[in-house]
Amino acid sequence: MNINYSASIEAHQLHQSLVRLARADMARDYLCIRSKNQHGLSNIKVSQLHMGFILYGQQQLNLQTKQINFSAGDLYVIKPDTVIDAVNLPDPITGEYLTILVPMCDEVIQAAQMIWAKPVVDRTEAILKFSIDDFATSLTEWQTALFNHDVVKARLCITAMLVQLCQQHFSDVLIVPPPKLTKIIHDLVIENPQHHWQSREFEMRLGLSSATLRRKLSHEDTTLRETITHARLTYALELLYSKKLPMKTIAAKSGYQSVAIFRDRFVGRYGIDPGVLVVE
Repeated sequence: MNINYSASIEAHQLHQSLVRLARADMARDYLCIRSKNQHGLSNIKVSQLHMGFILYGQQQLNLQTKQINFSAGDLYVIKPDTVIDAVNLPDPITGEYLTILVPMCDEVIQAAQMIWAKPVVDRTEAILKFSIDDFATSLTEWQTALFNHDVVKARLCITAMLVQLCQQHFSDVLIVPPPKLTKIIHDLVIENPQHHWQSREFEMRLGLSSATLRRKLSHEDTTLRETITHARLTYALELLYSKKLPMKTIAAKSGYQSVAIFRDRFVGRYGIDPGVLVVE
């Protein structure tokens, strides 16, 4: 068999298996972004390292001074503390935009840091672009492990991909910024977005006075209310992309008793009506 033809078959099989993974109804530590409508999202704040695989459609990621275009078969890495605007365009044939997004947990990054064990200098772009085929072996093992419900093996595969990036001179993906107060609060809210969070709860958990909490958040150019709202809307965005739920249910799960208030907050945050993103 022709080597190029064989490689093409393997690439197609990997793509199809990733599509099945994206559509699988199972517990997951990755996000599935699906939409049949072209749409854009503004002011997305990426707080941790992410890796994404474009399966159907195209995506435009806009930084302040740069636009990066992705299409099916592309793999990208977004570093922490990156603010982007995104435009997602469905595939003209399937009519669907489909992407897998993998947030890198601390354990995976720490494991890669231990394996690499070399000095790391931040010298590459905030968004890195590759091909899914560049990581075919690890991705094949990763999706197989997930289908087998082997979370440990799946995380080892992602760790291997990070080490491979280091070997290709992108070791700065292993840099973890000092934890910001906004991220700590964000993570607490995400655990229970329906809870009626009060300032005193964060003060007790974090050992901070009310004045210190406000001052620290002000230094990060935000407020407690804005941080809570951001966390709830981030949670809602994940539900909108990946779950077939009524808008009222998504609003309630995200901490909003009124769909009208939820819609208003969502539009104010992302610049798009949440109804556009509902999975059909």
